[in-house]
Amino acid sequence: MYVRNAPLVTRRRPVAQLLHDLQALGDLRRRGDQVDARLDGFSLDVVALLPQLPFSRHRYARTLVHRCDAFELLLLSWSPGSAAPIHDHDGQDCWFVPLWGTFDLDDYAILDENDTHARLTPLRSRRLGAGELDRRDRYESLHSVVPATPLALSLHLYARPIDRCRVFDRSRDRWSWHLVGYDAIATGLGE
Repeated sequence: MYVRNAPLVTRRRPVAQLLHDLQALGDLRRRGDQVDARLDGFSLDVVALLPQLPFSRHRYARTLVHRCDAFELLLLSWSPGSAAPIHDHDGQDCWFVPLWGTFDLDDYAILDENDTHARLTPLRSRRLGAGELDRRDRYESLHSVVPATPLALSLHLYARPIDRCRVFDRSRDRWSWHLVGYDAIATGLGE
């Protein structure tokens, strides 16, 4: 009998291991507690990562790490003056983990709505630091995000990719659809 020698994988890079673990879970929405456990406390070597990421003036930049039918993984780099207004995630669960810096999150509930207008009520405000987890699902889908530090970096995981989301204009109590894209595509992180 012929036995082929194969290298023993003893340790993967953190993003590669995360991708491996997420792919093994299958439908992330059905395994939300397992995803929570995997992402809570997640960290990366940010110092080595920062030079590879785009930073855009007065807004955040979206870097695609991995996209498949099952999920989408992104890194967002936040510059001074950047913020994400009140938004949803187009019906997908979303996990948010600060990797560097701190973030202020405001959560909202919908009191009533139609296709274009809504009335929202604030639920809570929180500050998250590196490694702390925020999860959005169909029960609590709305939040706004503002970095509390001049520069910040966060990891975002969506159960199934999203190409658009609704953004809420508080001054007019009005929804609008926004297409989302990428400012960069990461190479080598998932290897």
